Amino acid sequence: MRYGRIRAVVVLGVLFVVMFFLFYPMNPSNTGLFANIPLGLDIKGGSLLEYTFSGNVTPDTANQVVTILRRRLDDANFTEANVASLGNNGIRVEIPGIDNPQQAESLIGQRGELYFAQVLDTVQSSVQPAPKIGLQYAGAQWLKTSDPSAPPNTWYLVNKNIQVGAGTLQLSGSDVSNAAAAMNTSNGGWEIDLSFGTKGSQNFYQITQALVGKPLAIVLDNSVLSAPIVQQAIQGGHAQITGNFTYKQAQELAALIRSGNLPVTLNLSEEQTVGPTLGADVVRTSIIVGLIGMAIVLAYMLVYYGPLMGMVADLALVYNAFFVLGMLALTHGILTLPGMAGIILTIGTTVDGNVIIFERIKEEMRTGKTSKASITAGFTRSTAVILDANITTLIVAFVLYYFGTGSIRGFAVTLTIGIIGTIFTSLVFSRVLMDLIAPVVKNKYLPLVSNAGQVKPVESDHKNTTSNNKNKKGGNQR
Repeated sequence: MRYGRIRAVVVLGVLFVVMFFLFYPMNPSNTGLFANIPLGLDIKGGSLLEYTFSGNVTPDTANQVVTILRRRLDDANFTEANVASLGNNGIRVEIPGIDNPQQAESLIGQRGELYFAQVLDTVQSSVQPAPKIGLQYAGAQWLKTSDPSAPPNTWYLVNKNIQVGAGTLQLSGSDVSNAAAAMNTSNGGWEIDLSFGTKGSQNFYQITQALVGKPLAIVLDNSVLSAPIVQQAIQGGHAQITGNFTYKQAQELAALIRSGNLPVTLNLSEEQTVGPTLGADVVRTSIIVGLIGMAIVLAYMLVYYGPLMGMVADLALVYNAFFVLGMLALTHGILTLPGMAGIILTIGTTVDGNVIIFERIKEEMRTGKTSKASITAGFTRSTAVILDANITTLIVAFVLYYFGTGSIRGFAVTLTIGIIGTIFTSLVFSRVLMDLIAPVVKNKYLPLVSNAGQVKPVESDHKNTTSNNKNKKGGNQR
């Protein structure tokens, strides 16, 4: 009984989370029933950017630019973006779900050059301060901050050659092994968590040890993201970039850091907003066909398994549909027309899990068990089969995500969400509903009571009847 309540609480909790992210207006500018789900180029359109390269670029360098930009877009969750090389002259990028080309340019056009720097001075000025003269200022430069928490027009005099004892150390983006967006539990909002490699961890510890009580600037593309005061020497190779970021800003900044520096400078030559590649009638027809298919499945389950078990299967389908859509909104996964087909297919596989469970329950009922005991045994003995069938597909999805790029990686995300939803819905949600209806489920295979008060199983009674008929025939023949 206690486990049943835990399952019910988990089911309601998951439903609340997915419904919140699916329907809560995250962006007031987006309207519609499922406005929180980003749509792909084929459904909604997006932004097109074309860049030219500065100087002479070799084919290898052009391919490296494509790889870095592809990684940036994938890490920023724009898995359905198109990146195409224009030879050694430039590159074309199409990003779905972004109506403002300037927003797309902030992710693509930056070189992503990250480094840590010692702060030698700070001033507030509407113009760039004059350089300072002196041996201690050799290699230093004035950079303006983009930290919204800092006073306006704040300039930092920074030097990437950080003084540590009698020598200097440098710490750049190449020393960062990972960067990820995370919740800022102290001040709210979002931050970027950095992890350094072995060498970077040692340098970071020595730098923070030398700068205790002093600011350490974090610079990206010649702009100071933040300049926190070092409170103590930091071991373990972890740091945070704070600055009251939104989730999207933190995610894109982390993607820039992870992807590495661009080997060339990109010059924007064209920017425009592009419309959807598919017509509205194609999308509408696809949605209608999908809904018709689901309606046929829902009706079939009701007819074949009756009103009780059929209702459980149908509610499981609807629950899984909201689970998949809610997780897409939570993870900001981009929905394309192939993704819609994948979602419909994945939701349909939920029926497979329910069919396996229902048939197992019927087998348990044939042994003479009560409805409740049959339901418990049915779910217990179906778990391994359902997990085996779905985990094998899940492994394929992970392989596609790890080795794939672009639309392949986006399909892998959708497939993974659908498989997880299928497992949860079949083994947890359906179990909660079956436990609720267990008292009213009748076991038609239970023994019958004869007129003489003797208990006779249904199958045994059938055999006796057949035997009697044979005896009667034999008597007639004699």
